[in-house]
Amino acid sequence: MRNLGLRLIVWFIGVPGLVAIVLLLPFQNHLVLNLVVVSMSALGAAELASMFERKDAKYKASFVIIPLLGGSIPAAHLLVVTFQLPELVPYMAIVAVIGAILFVQIFRHTADDFRHTLTNVAANVTVVVYPGLFLSFIIRFNEFAHSSGLILVFLCSVFFNDTMAYLAGGAYRLIRVAIAKRNGRDWSPRVVLPVSPKKTVAGFIGGFVMAPIVLVAADRIFPEIIPGGWQAALVVGALVGVATIVGDLIESAIKRSATSKDSGALIPGRGGILDSVDSVLYAAPVFYYLLLYLS
Repeated sequence: MRNLGLRLIVWFIGVPGLVAIVLLLPFQNHLVLNLVVVSMSALGAAELASMFERKDAKYKASFVIIPLLGGSIPAAHLLVVTFQLPELVPYMAIVAVIGAILFVQIFRHTADDFRHTLTNVAANVTVVVYPGLFLSFIIRFNEFAHSSGLILVFLCSVFFNDTMAYLAGGAYRLIRVAIAKRNGRDWSPRVVLPVSPKKTVAGFIGGFVMAPIVLVAADRIFPEIIPGGWQAALVVGALVGVATIVGDLIESAIKRSATSKDSGALIPGRGGILDSVDSVLYAAPVFYYLLLYLS
């Protein structure tokens, strides 16, 4: 119950805070929100580097350099949407940053140090891409008309997906316990996914249906936001719902590899930054490219 209370507190503070940033501070193509995205990418990269360290003691992360790597790609996208720099800038940033990661491997103190080159390269390239590359698509939402509405619709679809999945899964577990007490045996048909064994069918279904509901409701209220009418909104919502679930499961796989329950402890009741943005990571590019296709 304490964990639920903390989650609710964070939800009722964090979500209105994001809504306020989007609606009240839309200046310079949502510069404030974009800076939040860059910061979360940097902090998420630091959490991921910590998991790499727990997994492999030979990997030593610099917690000055790692946040810079993690924030590099969204920062490049921020420059494009804020200062109208050429579209090539993010691609140049990716090449430059990954090229630098590879280049510095030349300079090792001893020949024995080269045994860890593959680990260092793999870990550092991963913290550049995850979560920064995926979160940067939130910044790119500013390319579309009605960007404030699109950002809010996207965030609502993901957050309501997460919330309903949590509530539906919790309700299912309570019902299962009640049935088990009455019948004297456990009744537990779950989704058999070793990556996240506590996930239930009820949780997946409850979460999945929320994204289409949010998108169709948004189309009914603001028909100019989603091109293609309610049918397109329904398809976009369904695909975003699937991507939201996949993003959560992928982060579970990463944490399971690092034998970590949470990615960090920065956010009470939720864990770390990655625990809070995992559902957004896959959903953001899916939402962006579907809108690009429909526009």
